[in-house]
Order: sequence, then C-alpha cells, then structure tokens
Amino acid sequence: MNNQQWTEGFTLTMQRGPFQNNGASPWYTTVSVGTPGQPLKLALDTGTNITWITSSLCAPDRCQHYSAGRFDYQASSSFAFTDCLQRPYSFGPWGTLQVESGSDVLSLDNITLPSQFLLAADYTGTQFRQLDWDGGIGLPSSSAYLDAGSSFVFQALMNNGKIDPQRPFVTFDWDPISRHGTCQMGTVDASKTQGPHLFLPWSHYSKARGVDYIWSTPLASYAVGEDVLAENLTFALDSGSSQFKGDDPLMRQTLERIARGGNPEVILGFADGEITLGASLYNVLIEAGPDQGKTLPQFEPLGLSELVLVGSLVMEHCYTVYEYRVVQCRPGAYSLAPVGVWLFNRPDGPQIISRASSRCFEAKARTLSTEKRGFSPLAAAAATAQPMSVAGTWKNDYGSVMTLTVTGNEVAGTYQSSTGSTGRYAVTGYQPATLPSQEKGLPVALAIEWHSLGNEAADPSWNWVSGLCGQLHRVAGEDRLALSHLLVATSDFPELADQGTYVDKLSYRRVSGEAVEAFHVTPALMSQQDNPLSGTWLAADGFSLTLQARGSNPRGLGYVSGTMTTASEQTDIRGFTDITAFTAGLSQQSVSLTAVQLDGETVLTLAGSLDLKADELTLLGMFTSSTTASESYVQTRIKSLKFSRGLGAGGTKDNVAPSVQV
Repeated sequence: MNNQQWTEGFTLTMQRGPFQNNGASPWYTTVSVGTPGQPLKLALDTGTNITWITSSLCAPDRCQHYSAGRFDYQASSSFAFTDCLQRPYSFGPWGTLQVESGSDVLSLDNITLPSQFLLAADYTGTQFRQLDWDGGIGLPSSSAYLDAGSSFVFQALMNNGKIDPQRPFVTFDWDPISRHGTCQMGTVDASKTQGPHLFLPWSHYSKARGVDYIWSTPLASYAVGEDVLAENLTFALDSGSSQFKGDDPLMRQTLERIARGGNPEVILGFADGEITLGASLYNVLIEAGPDQGKTLPQFEPLGLSELVLVGSLVMEHCYTVYEYRVVQCRPGAYSLAPVGVWLFNRPDGPQIISRASSRCFEAKARTLSTEKRGFSPLAAAAATAQPMSVAGTWKNDYGSVMTLTVTGNEVAGTYQSSTGSTGRYAVTGYQPATLPSQEKGLPVALAIEWHSLGNEAADPSWNWVSGLCGQLHRVAGEDRLALSHLLVATSDFPELADQGTYVDKLSYRRVSGEAVEAFHVTPALMSQQDNPLSGTWLAADGFSLTLQARGSNPRGLGYVSGTMTTASEQTDIRGFTDITAFTAGLSQQSVSLTAVQLDGETVLTLAGSLDLKADELTLLGMFTSSTTASESYVQTRIKSLKFSRGLGAGGTKDNVAPSVQV
C-alpha cells in the first residue's frame, strides 16, 4: 500500500469507490491485517465505536458485499480469538452484524499495531450488499464510548508513541473529481485551514441510547428552500456515511419538498455558522447497485429522533478536522474526549460554508490535561462550550416561548405569548457579530409586533409593539437571557391594560423539544407602503433616523428599515410599526426599532409612538453594553428621545400622507 509516514503524524491514502444508494460512504483506505498481511478495504469511520472486519466466519453465501473481501483468520499466524461467542452488533435501522472478538495486527504503512477487533460472521440488512469496503476502523468521539472487545486505533497509536498527544487531530481531505483523498492522523495541513470555516462543538445526543459516540452538535435550524422544517435539532458528521439520514418525519418532508420542484437549497443553520447545499450536490448519480444510472436525492429516514446526520455529501467539499481533548492518565497512557469538528471550504470546490464561524482554528500543539475525572456528557458540553448566540428556543417565567434564528448579526423569529392575547408574533433584532469574551455577556436587542401571524380574531393588542434589550449570560453551563421589556400600548384593552408604556424584566432559559413555528420575513413578503413614519426624523441631541415603513399583504404587519445617525457613527436600524393605526382611528402609531452600534458591544432598542396629530415621534431608548454577570445591573442605560420631522429636498417637510391601506 502507498501510505506515507510523516515526521509528525502520518497520512493514509484513500480511494473513492462507486457511489451506491445505501447511505454508506464510498471512501476507504487499504490496510493489511494479520501475518502475512491480507489487504482489506476499511472505512475510517467517525460514526461507529468499533473496529470490525468481514471474515471467513461467514458462510460462503453470506456476508455478500460489493467489495467482496474477507479476512481469513485461519491464514494468519498472529490471530487469536479473545471471545468466540457470537453476539449481535447493531447499526440501528441500517443493519446488524453477528460478530466474534479477536486480536491481530493492523499495518498502517510501516506501523504494525496489535489490535482487537470484531470479526463479522453474518450481516442482516440489504444495505451491506452495496458496501464498497470490507470493514471499518472506528473513530468515536471519546475513548469512554468504545465498545468492549474492540481497539480504539487512534488512541492506541498515541499510547504506542506513534502520534504526538499534543496533536490530537484526525483530518479528511477528499477530492471527488480525482476520486483520491487522504486521512491524516496526528497532524493538520495548516495551508488547508484558511478561508471560510465552520466549528461544530461537540454536544451529547441524548434522544437515543447507545449512540453517544457520534460527533454531534446542536443544529439551530434545518431549512429546504424558504421552508424551515425544523429547529433545535442535533447534527452529526459521520465519515462512514454518505447521504443525509436521521429524523423520519424530517427526511420525508425534505423529499416531499424536493419533489415539488424548484431545486431548493438545503440550509443547515448553526448558532455560529451555516452550511448551504444546492440541488446539484444532494442529487447524486448512483454509480453501482440496483439504482445504477439514476440521479437521486440523498435523504433517508433512520429512526433517530431530532437528528440530522450526513457524511461524504458534505465532507467531499470540505477539509475536515476532528479534534480531541487529551487527558494523560500516566506517562504514555492517554484518554480522549471530544472537542468538536472543524470544516473548511475546499478552494477548488463549491463554497458550501455560507456563513463562517467566529471562532478561529489554530494548527498548534494542544495542552494536555492531567486531571483525572469522570467523563460525562454534561462535563464535556461545559468544557467545549459553544459560542454564545440567541439562536434557539427560549421560555420565560410566564411560560411564553420564543424561537430565534441568527444570520450574521441579524435576529429573526417568532414569539408565542402566554399572557394577554394568544397567537404567533414576528420578532426581529440584532446581536453583535463580534462575540464577547467568556467573562462577558452577549447583548441582544429585539422588537416584537403584537399583530398575530395567524387567523385569530383581531383585538386591541394588535396595535401594540414591544422593545426588549438585555444580555445572554452563560451561568454554570446554562444559557440565561435577561431582557428589559417596554410594552407600548397605543389603545385601551379593557380588563387588561390602558393606553401607555409598560416596563417589565423578562428572564428566559434555553429549552429543547419545544419550539414555535418559525416565520421568516423576506423581501418577497413586503410591498412598498406610504406611511407617516417614513422619512427623516431629527432629535435635539444629534440623533437622526431615516426610516422606511413597509407593509405585508394580507397580514397587515408593518416592517421598518433604515439608518440611525449620531455624532460618531451611522448604523442600520430595523423593527416594526403599526401600519393600521390611522385606519383604526388611533391617535398614536406604535414603533419599536433595534440596532447594533459599531463598537460591537452595544445594542439598542427604541420603543414608543408617533403622534399622528402633532407629527412627533417619541421614543424611549434602551442601550445595552456587554458586561460581566456580576455587573449586569449597569448593563442597560435608558434615554428619552423626541424627534421632529426633518426637511426634504427644497426645504419642504419630508412627509407622506397618513392614509395607509393594507
């Protein structure tokens, strides 16, 4: 075999077999097993916790697979059974192996490694017939999750002095055009870690037992085209897989949406980054097997709730780095825990990382830990704390639920209130694009329009808006969102509230398994509307606003965009206004605006109303800056601002007719 050893780590060459419609990766490396060595095609599989090989324990008419290789244990002088009782090993809905345990040597280039592995004596599942390889070398997320009777090859190489424990990396670089690639162990090619990248911090997947070993991470949203099909899921990157697999309803909805036509993109939204796959990437030509010659979308239900798992469909377009944390138990003995997965766009391929992560990768030696402690999912999640973001689902002390997504520094989402009116309401706002230090909180500014997105009967609160401003802090590994709340009521709601502005403090905790259906504002939903708020507004202390109000039809929602100018900067501003105020006979038109200042650590909310008779705009500003949790009592500064209309071209007032129809 033509694997090349490196001074720091080593590189295994990999080949791409024919793409088959069975969900397994077509990529493998050739490894010699036994004495003398028997060449076998093995996957380097981050989606399993075993090392296994098809063997001569299989009857001649069993264990049929495309690669057709099998290990003849009787022909190896170094082989020994470690347990000759057969047992099943399940790959879930994909299939099941009947295995026995044995030991022998694996030859990785000129490194001979004594190993324990599982010998397949039978397969159950039709997918095995299309398998391009004869077995797999498992690269689980942690040595704590290794299956008994099987070696963790990467850990064994480290413990045998073949890999520097301060370079705990496994990398994949696959070129689908040449059908050749590499897997590096114990080193990183720093030249390939440039440009747009994505960091996926490891987080324990707990919806199904027995799959703790997968490289899982929180997935904020999963969209096909403009349809957000699910939020608050788990994502896993599995080098032993090819197609998208996972949650049954989600995979079926994806196929149904694709069947409607239009070649929609599949968009994976993470708290700190995004992957976008076009139809030309997920529609793949089947090169062998029963579906040979067909081009098919690669999505398959797998029976794992709230999980989206994928392999080569993504990895063929990225340089991929799996990173471990190393604990030194004693000299020469190491245990491994997961840090996460790094993805970098291949410069010569499609740029599937459509929004990069803020956390940067450094191809340098890692620090060893000597602290002996029990490995637990909660401890690992805290140790690998993901960058803070408001993306996700939140519930406050009143029971109201808010689901948010983040694109760059822009926040969008939906709110479902448990107080006053019931229904779904649109949310917009900002969080800084630059993340604060670990000690400080993440400032957040949000606006809500209390005009229902559903078909409920209208009530007075449909004319109201809210402005919220505060910080997200991580306390003892838990995300907590504390927001000051201004509720602007421009009409009386009998037995609930009179006209006025109400102040409250709302506390939210991140929740899973509970979400509000997302409603995303896009330009296609907007139509230009004349509105008294549109124009330029000036305040006495140098603040000015240039605003444009737009309305959606038929929902009657009022969106506002524009700029805010101060003595030191100009920044974008966005929010909501009640475009039905005039036709409803109200004297006040509610307004809630949000912005993020250029310093990157301050956000603001301006909430109040436009006096339709006096043509004056009165807003209460909340300015929140990043602070530590202990100093959060001075996080938000309040400022009252009164604006008058500015002059347009020719010295005339920049005004529009107050009659608005939706």
